Amino acid sequence: MEALSPSQIDEFRAELTRRKAHLMSEIESKLAQARSERVAPDAVSVTDGGDKALLEAASGLDLAIASRDIEELRAVEAAEARITEGRFGVCVDCGEQIATERLRAYPSAVRCTDCQNELEHRSALHTSKL
Repeated sequence: MEALSPSQIDEFRAELTRRKAHLMSEIESKLAQARSERVAPDAVSVTDGGDKALLEAASGLDLAIASRDIEELRAVEAAEARITEGRFGVCVDCGEQIATERLRAYPSAVRCTDCQNELEHRSALHTSKL
Protein backbone atom coordinates (compact mmCIF):
# COMPACT_ATOMS: atom_id res chain seq x y z
CA MET A 1 0.00 0.00 0.00
CA GLU A 2 1.34 3.44 -0.92
CA ALA A 3 2.11 6.13 1.61
CA LEU A 4 -0.26 9.06 1.83
CA SER A 5 0.41 11.97 -0.52
CA PRO A 6 1.10 15.47 0.86
CA SER A 7 -2.37 16.60 -0.29
CA GLN A 8 -3.99 13.65 1.52
CA ILE A 9 -2.02 14.52 4.67
CA ASP A 10 -3.27 18.11 4.37
CA GLU A 11 -6.86 16.86 4.04
CA PHE A 12 -6.50 14.72 7.17
CA ARG A 13 -4.84 17.59 9.05
CA ALA A 14 -7.80 19.85 8.17
CA GLU A 15 -10.31 17.17 9.19
CA LEU A 16 -8.52 16.62 12.50
CA THR A 17 -8.44 20.38 13.14
CA ARG A 18 -12.21 20.60 12.48
CA ARG A 19 -12.89 17.61 14.73
CA LYS A 20 -10.71 19.05 17.49
CA ALA A 21 -12.59 22.38 17.43
CA HIS A 22 -15.94 20.56 17.50
CA LEU A 23 -14.88 18.34 20.42
CA MET A 24 -13.54 21.28 22.42
CA SER A 25 -16.83 23.11 21.94
CA GLU A 26 -18.83 20.01 22.95
CA ILE A 27 -16.68 19.44 26.04
CA GLU A 28 -17.04 23.05 27.18
CA SER A 29 -20.80 22.89 26.61
CA LYS A 30 -21.28 19.61 28.49
CA LEU A 31 -19.14 20.73 31.42
CA ALA A 32 -21.03 24.03 31.66
CA GLN A 33 -24.33 22.17 31.46
CA ALA A 34 -23.23 19.73 34.17
CA ARG A 35 -22.19 22.62 36.42
CA SER A 36 -25.54 24.37 35.96
CA GLU A 37 -27.48 21.16 36.58
CA ARG A 38 -25.55 20.51 39.77
CA VAL A 39 -26.68 23.89 41.06
CA ALA A 40 -30.25 23.53 39.79
CA PRO A 41 -31.60 20.92 42.23
CA ASP A 42 -30.84 23.11 45.23
CA ALA A 43 -31.59 26.43 43.51
CA VAL A 44 -35.09 25.56 42.35
CA SER A 45 -38.04 23.96 44.02
CA VAL A 46 -37.89 20.26 43.26
CA THR A 47 -41.30 18.64 43.58
CA ASP A 48 -40.02 15.24 44.66
CA GLY A 49 -36.90 13.16 45.13
CA GLY A 50 -37.37 11.65 41.68
CA ASP A 51 -37.00 15.07 40.05
CA LYS A 52 -33.79 15.71 41.94
CA ALA A 53 -32.46 12.26 41.06
CA LEU A 54 -33.31 12.87 37.39
CA LEU A 55 -31.42 16.17 37.40
CA GLU A 56 -28.42 14.51 39.06
CA ALA A 57 -28.50 11.65 36.53
CA ALA A 58 -28.58 14.15 33.66
CA SER A 59 -25.57 15.89 35.16
CA GLY A 60 -23.77 12.56 35.41
CA LEU A 61 -24.62 11.77 31.79
CA ASP A 62 -23.24 15.14 30.67
CA LEU A 63 -20.00 14.36 32.49
CA ALA A 64 -19.82 10.88 30.95
CA ILE A 65 -20.29 12.33 27.47
CA ALA A 66 -17.66 14.99 28.18
CA SER A 67 -15.29 12.26 29.39
CA ARG A 68 -15.80 10.31 26.15
CA ASP A 69 -15.22 13.47 24.14
CA ILE A 70 -12.03 14.20 26.09
CA GLU A 71 -10.77 10.71 25.24
CA GLU A 72 -11.50 11.31 21.55
CA LEU A 73 -9.85 14.75 21.75
CA ARG A 74 -6.68 13.11 23.06
CA ALA A 75 -6.75 10.66 20.13
CA VAL A 76 -7.18 13.54 17.67
CA GLU A 77 -4.28 15.45 19.24
CA ALA A 78 -2.13 12.31 19.06
CA ALA A 79 -3.00 11.98 15.35
CA GLU A 80 -1.98 15.60 14.80
CA ALA A 81 1.33 14.84 16.51
CA ARG A 82 1.83 11.81 14.24
CA ILE A 83 1.31 14.07 11.22
CA THR A 84 3.95 16.46 12.53
CA GLU A 85 6.34 13.57 13.20
CA GLY A 86 5.72 11.97 9.79
CA ARG A 87 4.15 8.83 11.29
CA PHE A 88 0.50 9.47 10.43
CA GLY A 89 -1.24 6.57 8.72
CA VAL A 90 1.34 3.98 9.76
CA CYS A 91 0.16 1.05 11.91
CA VAL A 92 1.79 1.07 15.35
CA ASP A 93 1.81 -2.74 15.44
CA CYS A 94 2.98 -3.91 12.02
CA GLY A 95 4.39 -0.71 10.49
CA GLU A 96 2.25 -1.04 7.35
CA GLN A 97 0.25 1.81 5.88
CA ILE A 98 -3.30 2.10 7.26
CA ALA A 99 -5.87 2.00 4.45
CA THR A 100 -7.00 5.44 3.33
CA GLU A 101 -10.64 4.34 3.64
CA ARG A 102 -10.07 3.47 7.30
CA LEU A 103 -8.40 6.82 7.94
CA ARG A 104 -11.27 8.65 6.25
CA ALA A 105 -13.73 6.87 8.55
CA TYR A 106 -11.52 7.17 11.64
CA PRO A 107 -8.68 9.70 11.13
CA SER A 108 -7.16 9.04 14.55
CA ALA A 109 -6.73 5.30 13.85
CA VAL A 110 -3.38 3.93 15.03
CA ARG A 111 -3.75 0.40 13.66
CA CYS A 112 -4.53 -1.12 10.29
CA THR A 113 -7.74 -3.14 10.10
CA ASP A 114 -5.96 -6.49 10.46
CA CYS A 115 -4.03 -5.45 13.58
CA GLN A 116 -7.11 -3.77 15.11
CA ASN A 117 -9.15 -6.94 14.55
CA GLU A 118 -6.39 -9.02 16.13
CA LEU A 119 -6.25 -6.69 19.14
CA GLU A 120 -10.02 -6.89 19.59
CA HIS A 121 -9.94 -10.67 19.23
CA ARG A 122 -7.23 -11.00 21.90
CA SER A 123 -9.11 -8.60 24.14
CA ALA A 124 -12.32 -10.62 23.75
CA LEU A 125 -10.48 -13.84 24.58
CA HIS A 126 -8.90 -12.27 27.64
CA THR A 127 -12.25 -10.86 28.80
CA SER A 128 -14.01 -14.20 28.35
CA LYS A 129 -11.41 -15.88 30.59
CA LEU A 130 -12.13 -13.49 33.46
